[in-house]
Amino acid sequence: MNAKVNFQLPEQLIPFYSAADALNAYMLASEAIAQLRTLINQISKSTAQIKAYAHNNNVSQVVFSELENLISVSKLLADSQVDTYNLEFKRHTKESHDQYDAGDLFNTYSLAYENTSWLQTMFYQIKDEAEIVKDAVKQNIHSAVFGGLDNLIHIAAYLADNHSNTFDVEREKYEMEWNKIGGDQND
Repeated sequence: MNAKVNFQLPEQLIPFYSAADALNAYMLASEAIAQLRTLINQISKSTAQIKAYAHNNNVSQVVFSELENLISVSKLLADSQVDTYNLEFKRHTKESHDQYDAGDLFNTYSLAYENTSWLQTMFYQIKDEAEIVKDAVKQNIHSAVFGGLDNLIHIAAYLADNHSNTFDVEREKYEMEWNKIGGDQND
């Protein structure tokens, strides 16, 4: 007698991820912040060039103080974030678990989303402050001098927004999965 037995394994209730998935999330976050940090450095250089030009045109350097402070805070924030991701990457490389769950990846992408959102906010603050500086010096310096700085700020804000949205999508995906399996009750 040839009877066929229909045998199905039950669906895995809790999907697990590998260390590579966790490492990839930290690497993506680190690379995104490093890109933004590069743009912050370029914004700083452009601001210094404009400030030197302003000095040569007898414009008070005080008008640049707040803009320079915002740029400095952005640099410190980006440096701190890159350091955090690099430490987490190293920690998960050395002490990797066999399995990671959606909650682990939700936490990683939530952090990346929050950090890129902070930098996005900083870029909008820098943009607003650059407009204030531009207005304050318009009698002595043509607004075209600010063209490169404006472009860098817009690129940085766009890139931060893009990264933030990407991390938000990933965060929401893992949050839904985590909530679906009841992970929020286990925290």
